[in-house]
Amino acid sequence: MLAEGGSVAAVAAAHGYGSEAAFSRAFARVTGETPGRVRRAAA
Repeated sequence: MLAEGGSVAAVAAAHGYGSEAAFSRAFARVTGETPGRVRRAAA
């Protein structure tokens, strides 16, 4: 979803996270990259 241009907030909500910050921390912990970096790299 991030690579397709979805916002971090929209992706977080779609996956059941209560906040964008919680999703960002979990994403970075699992992938080693921040969601914003992944989204920018896909653009």
